[in-house]
Amino acid sequence: MNKRGCWIGLILFGTLGLPLFGQEVEKIDYNMVYRFPGSVGVEAQFPTPLKLLGTDYQGDFNLLDFSAVGHIPLMSIPQLQPLVRLGVATTKSTFDGADSESNLFDHTRFYIAGGLAYVHKFSKSLELGGELEFGAGYSLFPEIDLINHESHSAWNIQAGVGGRVSFNPAFNFTINIHPSLQYLYSLSPLKRFNGFTLAIGVTTAYRFGIDPDDPRAQIRSIEFHQPNVEDMFAAMQSYYVEHPVGEVEIRNTESYALEDVTVSFFQPGYMNIGTTAEVIPTLSPGESRVIPLTASFDQNVFSLEGVTPLTGEIQVDYTLRTRHASQIVPVTYDLYDKNSITWDDDRKVAAFITSGDSALGNYMSFLRQSCRNVVNPGYCENVQTAMQVFYGLTEIGCLYQRDPTLAFENAQGDSLVVDSVNLPRETLVKLAGDCDDLMVLYNAMLESAGIETGFVTVPGHIYSIFNTGIPARDYKIVHPDKRMTVPIGDTLWLPIEITFIGEDGFDVAWRSGAEEFYRFSEVEGALGLFFTRESQQIYRPVGFEERDLGLQYGDKSRIAQDFESTLDAVTRTVIESHENEALSNNTKGGWNRLGIVSAQLEDYETAEKAFYSALSLDRNYIPAKINMANVYFKQEEFQNALRLYHDGESRLKTAGRTGSATYARLLLNISKAYYEVENYDQAALYSHYLADVNPNLADRFAYLADNAGGRAADATAHTDVLFVEE
Repeated sequence: MNKRGCWIGLILFGTLGLPLFGQEVEKIDYNMVYRFPGSVGVEAQFPTPLKLLGTDYQGDFNLLDFSAVGHIPLMSIPQLQPLVRLGVATTKSTFDGADSESNLFDHTRFYIAGGLAYVHKFSKSLELGGELEFGAGYSLFPEIDLINHESHSAWNIQAGVGGRVSFNPAFNFTINIHPSLQYLYSLSPLKRFNGFTLAIGVTTAYRFGIDPDDPRAQIRSIEFHQPNVEDMFAAMQSYYVEHPVGEVEIRNTESYALEDVTVSFFQPGYMNIGTTAEVIPTLSPGESRVIPLTASFDQNVFSLEGVTPLTGEIQVDYTLRTRHASQIVPVTYDLYDKNSITWDDDRKVAAFITSGDSALGNYMSFLRQSCRNVVNPGYCENVQTAMQVFYGLTEIGCLYQRDPTLAFENAQGDSLVVDSVNLPRETLVKLAGDCDDLMVLYNAMLESAGIETGFVTVPGHIYSIFNTGIPARDYKIVHPDKRMTVPIGDTLWLPIEITFIGEDGFDVAWRSGAEEFYRFSEVEGALGLFFTRESQQIYRPVGFEERDLGLQYGDKSRIAQDFESTLDAVTRTVIESHENEALSNNTKGGWNRLGIVSAQLEDYETAEKAFYSALSLDRNYIPAKINMANVYFKQEEFQNALRLYHDGESRLKTAGRTGSATYARLLLNISKAYYEVENYDQAALYSHYLADVNPNLADRFAYLADNAGGRAADATAHTDVLFVEE
């Protein structure tokens, strides 16, 4: 291939190759990443005169040009590279004969030139660009004076424009193909060599600096100060996601700003990816930041046993003048297993209350089935459920056992002491635990039944408390002793001393918990009250492996017997308190109230006596008549109930009270009674009467309006009659 063909091929290669290599530009700026402070090289050029462009060459000559060239890229724009060239060029006649004038115009030209190159790097190994040069030279003609045989010289100026294709087999070594068009002008009368030349040059150059991909070139722009991570606990896994586990101070040691600085914490083996602590858009030169670190562990932390020393990594990723860099500093700490806890924040124990455990849900279902035939629908459902759990745990042999290695009172409030708390499923297997273990189990069982729980801390002790769901003003329907319940917000809560399990009854545990609550509530700072669901917003429940516990649930009959015995005692206490009040005041309202409470608690004998006592004081006392009918209804004596209902209806109409709440309740009860005797037409008729008086109440029991005997919305709808108080 001739020289002109090479030149055309290089141009085509540059033109066609540009889009291909340009695809990488958007991904990485090779010009910045692989910039170098300077280079020196040696170039050989083989110029050819272009006579068509006005060159004054006469004769045939061989031209050869050797030069040393240096490039110094601008730091901010490394594509722009000022250059300097020192060279020597020889021009020799191609005629080889005896004529002495054949070498007359042979000469050597020494020159210096400066200029500017623009070189774009399309990949680590390929560059394309161009350059402009201007310079001056000194030409020496040794044979031009045939008479005196003296050498002569001439000054000249030069200008050139060229292209460049550079190949970089290594960062510090480059090979350039340098096509160029040059113009030479002599400042002497000898104009023979003025004009244009086309040259193809080959350059080998050494570039100073270290390859960015070389480990020695790793950027170290961040200085770390006091990296620290505290000991952590698997049970607090969710807490560490949003709360600091340590901190690190970082400082930018560069004279340039760092961009997109991302600080993260990573623990190999227990994290899928690093946990980002903070992203700093710009970290100015010399600027320092203290970064709080967070940690997002995966489920593997729950497989740990005991204490595991770990080495984590604090990683800082950043960009320095378009170059991406990363630095890591190791930190050591201890990671405790899922049963470990420190009591610097009592709310932490909520993480162990795993109400979502299916084993607890299954056991809770068993307890409800065991007691379903002896529950009292008129007494607080939540309290009855709490009784069932208490006696269920008693039946399987669950006992309080003081921690032989570290008692709660020795760990409470000391952030340096590590205590151990069993998960509910673990306590069910061991059938023993200290106060925190039993509280966790009891609360988890109640929460699995949908009952809101909490825990009470007093010096050296922790125990349970739960929400009855009963309005605070109605404490007497839970227990006549006001100090047996704790009003919190709008509802009543019951404290339970769960360590009495297996040793005494629920009523004793209840009373002990209440007494302890009020005793310490009178001592400033002695009592702490925390709510499970609220605490779990911060300390979410720990993870665990769902597997069958092989739990023996116990004897259903004994659970039901213990439950029924305590329930009867509690309801008898409630009834007796109202009975004593009625005897003391001897008012029809007091007797009516006693009758309502007794009927709701299914003591129909006491209820009948109470309503008769009210009627003995006022034979026309309509509430007592209606409520007496309700007693017949609840005992399924529907005809007797209807007789009294209609008597009450007649009296209310006579009294002109057909718009009263009492009349609405009466209409509902009449409709229900007809429904029970399958007189659906009459049931629907009275349901329509009710809709005129109280549409909302009629909608609540809409099934009564179905003449075909539609189905009630729930199982209790048939027997749920409304009592009347005035």
